[in-house]
Amino acid sequence: MERGGGFGSIPMSGVVGDGGAPLPPTPTVTPAGVGLGTAGRRSKRRKLSPKIELYQLIISQLQHDGYTQAAQAVSEATMVPEDPDIEEGRLAGLVELGHRAETKGLKDTKPEGTPIKGERCLDFDLEMDHPVPRAFPNYNTRFITTHKNTCRCAHFSPDGALVATGSVDTSIKLIDVEKMKNYSQSKSETDDILSRPVTRTFYDHTQAINDLVFHPQQPILVSCSKDSYIKFYDYSKAAAKRAFRYLQDTHPVRSVSFHPSGDFIIAGTDHHMIRLYDVNTFQAYTCPNQKEHHHGPVNMVRYATDGKLYGSCSRDGSIKLWDPVTSRCINTIIGAHMGTDVTSIQFSKNNKYLLSAGRDGVVRLWDLATGRPLRNYNSAPNSTRYLQAAFSHGEDFVLSSDDTGWAALVWDTRTGDLLHRLTGHNNRVRFIAISPIENAIMTCSDDHRARFWIG
Repeated sequence: MERGGGFGSIPMSGVVGDGGAPLPPTPTVTPAGVGLGTAGRRSKRRKLSPKIELYQLIISQLQHDGYTQAAQAVSEATMVPEDPDIEEGRLAGLVELGHRAETKGLKDTKPEGTPIKGERCLDFDLEMDHPVPRAFPNYNTRFITTHKNTCRCAHFSPDGALVATGSVDTSIKLIDVEKMKNYSQSKSETDDILSRPVTRTFYDHTQAINDLVFHPQQPILVSCSKDSYIKFYDYSKAAAKRAFRYLQDTHPVRSVSFHPSGDFIIAGTDHHMIRLYDVNTFQAYTCPNQKEHHHGPVNMVRYATDGKLYGSCSRDGSIKLWDPVTSRCINTIIGAHMGTDVTSIQFSKNNKYLLSAGRDGVVRLWDLATGRPLRNYNSAPNSTRYLQAAFSHGEDFVLSSDDTGWAALVWDTRTGDLLHRLTGHNNRVRFIAISPIENAIMTCSDDHRARFWIG
């Protein structure tokens, strides 16, 4: 992905947008020099034999873990010098990815959401004029975890092995999916530490967690918060409970999304301009054309599955589609939800369709080729509260929060029929996360709980 000629770098002093609100200065990076991506760095290095590279990784990992004498001993015994350009903890990260790939199969190493041959995805162009209703799987709750305040968001890892939940109480829980499937909910969450699904809890924000996203390839979890920080956690390190890297915006951060390559991340904040960050340098970019920006806070940002497009939705009532190479806004849907806030968006796997939800209580499916709505799913007409919607794993169904009944609603994507209500929460459902590999979901609620469902 290239930056192209359209993104303007944000200078140290900041610049002023249309509304007089300053854009963020060059973000704070800690620790200095730590990068997530490696493509640019490796391209300049001489190709080594696999064995030499392995020795260098071992030496680097020993140095990183504090075993300096052992690292020197390995270097002297193998006559291989230390490579200072290797990222800290890279060997541990590679081992973690290898175990997950071996367990789940190589098919799970594809970028998140990218359709593979034979995988079901929504496509009206290939279907009959009269769609055939699908039978909704029988979902059952297999695990419940409780925060100390509203559970606001969740996200599955690209391979579906993990899910993270974020709360107003500032905590983030990392949960093992396989352990949730095999867990007996009659147990206490503190019983039998080896079988406990919640493997880690991160505490590093000072205000509510607004969104979460996993890195597409590396064992990195990213969170954003009302405290204006975006934080990066390395979950391959068992003892890590705080971020190893962060950036600070000038406004509360509402939403984040990774480019499929993992080299870029976009952020929507209380400011009207979307930020694009280079993950390796944390240099910030934004569109220089003031007229193309939103006119209110950006509620959600999401990359398309191929990274050639990203979308945003705002309190100003519009949905915008952006070309990430030229930075141009290529389409704007004004008044997408009767002029009310647009609160969530999601691209279909083939990037032909966009699912949106708004404070008008309606979920809409848009044809991106024409910019016209194809289906309406009337969740809670006349509701003025936050609504979020998502495609099921195979995109046969649309799931949305229900402001009136404390349930998750299930719709037939093609017919628009309401099929089912997933009940069990004792308060409003705030967010629904979908597994990328199977019929599994996580619902987050104002009752402080996240419920894991398997179909």
